[in-house]
Amino acid sequence: MSKARGLAYSGHNDGGLSINEDVFENNLTIDANMNGSLSGPVTIPNVTVNGTLNVMSELNVTTDLEIGTNGTLNVIG
Repeated sequence: MSKARGLAYSGHNDGGLSINEDVFENNLTIDANMNGSLSGPVTIPNVTVNGTLNVMSELNVTTDLEIGTNGTLNVIG
């Protein structure tokens, strides 16, 4: 349902709450020198990580997962 550009919604005034949907229609790319986080379980068609992506719980990639030479993917929990 969500698009990569709408990945996270800061639902709190101080930005301390980040919300993402559980199914993405589009791909997710974390560019070099960027950090991202997702709360799972979450399903995304294609994920490319050239920076750092932290996933809490479960990440389901339905097509292709690419981690660049300097990319980091951390799955916590």
